[in-house]
Amino acid sequence: MCSPIRLWRRSVLGVAMLGAVAACGLAGDDSGSRATDPTKTLSVLAGSELKDLEPMLPELERRMGVRLQLTYSGTLAGIDRLNAGEQFDAVWFSHAKYLLLNDSKTNRVKAQEKTMLSPVVLGVKTAKAHAFGWDTKAPTWAEIAKRAKSGELRYAMTNPTASNSGFSAVIGVAAALSGTSSALTAKDIDANRLREFFQGQALTAGSSGWLVDAYVRDQDRLDGIINYESLLLSLNKNGQLHEPLTLIYPSEGIVTADYPLVLLNGAKRAAYDSVLAWVKSAPVQKEIMTTTFRRPVTQQVALDPAFPKNLIVELDFPSDLDAINAVLLTYLNSARRPAHSVFVLDVSGSMKGKRLDQLKTALGTLAGSDSTLTGRFARFQERELVTLISFSSQANAPVTVSMGTSGQVQQGLGQIQRYTDDLEANGGTAIYDALATAYRVALGAARQDSLRYYSIVLMTDGESNEGMNAEQFRSFYASLPAAARQIKVFPIIFGEASQQQLAGVAELTGGRLFDGNKTALAPLFKEIRGYQ
Repeated sequence: MCSPIRLWRRSVLGVAMLGAVAACGLAGDDSGSRATDPTKTLSVLAGSELKDLEPMLPELERRMGVRLQLTYSGTLAGIDRLNAGEQFDAVWFSHAKYLLLNDSKTNRVKAQEKTMLSPVVLGVKTAKAHAFGWDTKAPTWAEIAKRAKSGELRYAMTNPTASNSGFSAVIGVAAALSGTSSALTAKDIDANRLREFFQGQALTAGSSGWLVDAYVRDQDRLDGIINYESLLLSLNKNGQLHEPLTLIYPSEGIVTADYPLVLLNGAKRAAYDSVLAWVKSAPVQKEIMTTTFRRPVTQQVALDPAFPKNLIVELDFPSDLDAINAVLLTYLNSARRPAHSVFVLDVSGSMKGKRLDQLKTALGTLAGSDSTLTGRFARFQERELVTLISFSSQANAPVTVSMGTSGQVQQGLGQIQRYTDDLEANGGTAIYDALATAYRVALGAARQDSLRYYSIVLMTDGESNEGMNAEQFRSFYASLPAAARQIKVFPIIFGEASQQQLAGVAELTGGRLFDGNKTALAPLFKEIRGYQ
């Protein structure tokens, strides 16, 4: 996804990697000059988790004469960009399976080769894993689902339509719970068993890295986390956990991210081959392993003792898009906890004109006007409740819309679109009063239905200049019941909004700050759906 302000930071590769690379003895430009030949520059659409490889890139250029220009995106959003005609020489996500299936008619993929490995697994607090007996015998996914259904296992996992770790997890779980011995098809999906499993999901996110930080914050109310093995091993090492995690590798198998570098521009084959030769060299593979905890793909690099010795069984991946899309829609519409999302929308006088038009377009994407791949999954889904609170000098009356069942969704989407069309801008900016109203709405709803996943989105283009101030809001927030303080706010900076004010709200509530001045509101609204 596109350039949100990130409140989390992964560990990065250090000087030791650069030294190891310098010693690898690969042929290339050793002059230290930067590449200028356009045939030796690769524009790469990459997953955001690969930011931790950025410190390697100057050495790659020095040794091999190839420059990588990385643009970060989620997989589905990346496919949308390719389908819209954006040109990239290569793609580098944690997996390429959806891309390859989507590419069956376009033949964009010229070559692909995996570069490192990280299984998507379940980390469970050590005491609980021991109590379940999972530290001595790997459970089945069905046994994990049973614990989740009973309320004994509350875990964090990313939204599979927004993040590859969640995507890999839901595909693996769906395959394992289907009971099929071959690649999953749409008819094999067992929605009831998936619903049992996802009753345990108590924290979601649109980013694997952000999920780790959110887990650390909320760890005392959670029992575990589903994520890349690499991130869970790193989490155990960084000293932030009150209790370490036991990594669980279910007996039926898991899905492993293999980070393939995929060539789209055949004219750049020589540069692509140079990058692969460098990344797969033994010294680089070893340093990636020891620094980022991703497994090597090069056989001559022995697995570090830090990795568990569990037998890893790889599940068959679905062989058609219909099966994958069916899994994702089953997750959204029937398996996950239904969401109740509260949107707090600035319609003060400064929003008149183009800014209000942008807001209306952004809301319209969630009301079904966006026909792209990401638009299909980001729109409001079955069973959801959506509360809309516009504000200027004061908060306007909340409007709550129920998406209902499959036959009622269009009616709910139409109601949201009509609300959007009627928005008008005037007045001042009472941010904290509007947020307090949102919390009262969410708290009242949660008292009636504690099984929903509640979140608040705040979009504003100015500083709060009326009503409650920041300190008063902090006192209000502190007075809320513990359950209400678990509801996170995801603010969006827009126009002249105060980054300090909005960052303070995100930090206080455990949310994440997004920048609508660097990215259009519509894609940001779609990205935020991964956190709801």
